[in-house]
Amino acid sequence: MPALEYLLIYTQSGLPIYSKCYGTFCKTAFKQPELLTGFLSAIETIPLTLSSGMSLQSVKMGETEMKFSKTTPGGHSVVIGLSEEAPDVAKEVFDAVSKALAAEQFRDADWDYISSDLMEAFERELLNNALPEAMHDYGGFEDRCTLGDMCPIHTTATKSRKSRIWGSIKGKYAALKQRMSGGS
Repeated sequence: MPALEYLLIYTQSGLPIYSKCYGTFCKTAFKQPELLTGFLSAIETIPLTLSSGMSLQSVKMGETEMKFSKTTPGGHSVVIGLSEEAPDVAKEVFDAVSKALAAEQFRDADWDYISSDLMEAFERELLNNALPEAMHDYGGFEDRCTLGDMCPIHTTATKSRKSRIWGSIKGKYAALKQRMSGGS
């Protein structure tokens, strides 16, 4: 049975909304979620620089298959890690996260500046409803990370100094990319 190893949700600008390791991936993952989401956001843009119709579907990192998806609303990115190749599980998880983001209480949230109350409500929605429902037919959902909430990639959408730095780097990258493509 495939296990959900981790879940990352980040904005179009690369700011992590939510990230958490649920399995053994934490032993080998980046220790800072801002670096991981910045890295993933950057590699996600590579196919778009080659052709407007291309997108990144998956990447293998260690024993974990990383699957990418853009969600509604707002074009947030969702990356999941599965313990094995399981496209049907990935689709269920992507749909569940999209549905949670589209819920009335989260639909119009400004994920760059979000209150801890709203973030806790979003995390509860994911852990108590969305993920268990998505994984129900595939062995269930369980947080098997031995570190629990001390997981090195566990984060919420609070705006940090690091995320402002990443925003600046990404802005400079976007400007350089536009100049290289002939834009002014």
